[in-house]
Amino acid sequence: MSAVRSAMTARPATEDDLDAVVPVIQAARADSPLGPQFVAPASDTLAEQLRTWYGMPGSTPVIAESEDRVVGFALAQVVPPNLFSDVSYVQLEAMYVAQARRRRGAGRLMVHEVALAAARQNAERVVTMPLTGARSEQRFLSGLGFSPAGSRRVAETASLLRRLDLASAGVRERRPRALDELIARRRRSRGLPETPPGGVDLSRLAERVSQRESTSMQVNRDVHSRRPDSSSTTIS
Repeated sequence: MSAVRSAMTARPATEDDLDAVVPVIQAARADSPLGPQFVAPASDTLAEQLRTWYGMPGSTPVIAESEDRVVGFALAQVVPPNLFSDVSYVQLEAMYVAQARRRRGAGRLMVHEVALAAARQNAERVVTMPLTGARSEQRFLSGLGFSPAGSRRVAETASLLRRLDLASAGVRERRPRALDELIARRRRSRGLPETPPGGVDLSRLAERVSQRESTSMQVNRDVHSRRPDSSSTTIS
């Protein structure tokens, strides 16, 4: 006889639920292609930062439960009209379901709760940026009617500063492959620091870029403000 699947439910989370969300967030961090994104790895720090987020105005956390255990979470935030939007909207910042509990409707149930929260807040749109970027996640969102609106771009800090430094010096970097980004991703996947001992000192690199940009701007100002040389003008 096959085991009967337990019922999956979703509901808005309360402050008492937050500690149970922490292990699911840790699992989400492990699945993310960007590595640790929004919280630190220690459980006590996770809980503290999650409670801080919970206390922010407009925070809307949702949890999915099965057998009285939290198996998924969604973190949403109500964004009022601002410089870049004339209408309020709900930003679905993160949503994740434990791998062993997927394909049972947890994600759909949580999105339903987020949509209800948006309606209660008179928010005209729900906006999200997929947490993992996996195809299955993209298909899931597409099936619910989410359409593309821009894309996420990532650059390693050291590589970005180096390219800016070279650009300021008028040098074009030619690199057939993004080797630095590849090395950084591999080191991160192994739990190693992104910059190995003796590697790039980001603070020094940033200082060098800043100084070069400042010098370049000063030279440009001097050129534009320089008056014509009177000795070069002749009157016949």
